[in-house]
Amino acid sequence: MLVLVSGATRSIARHDVGHFIVPGQWNNPESLGLRPHRYAFDNGGFNGFKPGPFLRMLERFDGQPAPLFVAAPDVLEDAAATLDLWPFWSRLLRGLGLPVAFIAQDGLDPGRVPWDDMAALFIGGSTAYKESEAVRTLCGFAKAKGLWVHWGRVNSKRRYELAMKAGADSCDGTGFSWAPDINLALAASWEQQIAQQPELGL
Repeated sequence: MLVLVSGATRSIARHDVGHFIVPGQWNNPESLGLRPHRYAFDNGGFNGFKPGPFLRMLERFDGQPAPLFVAAPDVLEDAAATLDLWPFWSRLLRGLGLPVAFIAQDGLDPGRVPWDDMAALFIGGSTAYKESEAVRTLCGFAKAKGLWVHWGRVNSKRRYELAMKAGADSCDGTGFSWAPDINLALAASWEQQIAQQPELGL
């Protein structure tokens, strides 16, 4: 599973690590050495979405290699409000030629997901929601449709295992960004342990 990290780390050259670009961090695109389809854009919505920094971030990275996805604006733990934002922002981002990720929030039903308009499914929401059968069902739908699946806020072995077994292609977590050179090695050991252990009900 690809781990996306915001900020700088010596480990970014590893095949299983990429960049997670966040609004307001003012990363210099030229200094990051971005690789095609090895980085993605967050929307900064966990602390309240701000259109200005989000759009300035995308403008600053215009002309860089193709990203995995851009996370469309969302509302934390509110699927209905997130769906209300989708028509405007998804059209805008697709109009810029960017692959758009829809963020799953609490209460989302597979029948309401805009499957045909998205390039990726981003698992957001509360802790209880992330660990629910509903999320595993959404991931199954996404993988059947050939979509990229990303899990946000993966900061423990349990969450890493849930994401991995649900078929996630990538994840991010504050621990990977705050202490990347320690925690990325930890994630690699988790992946090896999970792959080797007997299948258990989660």
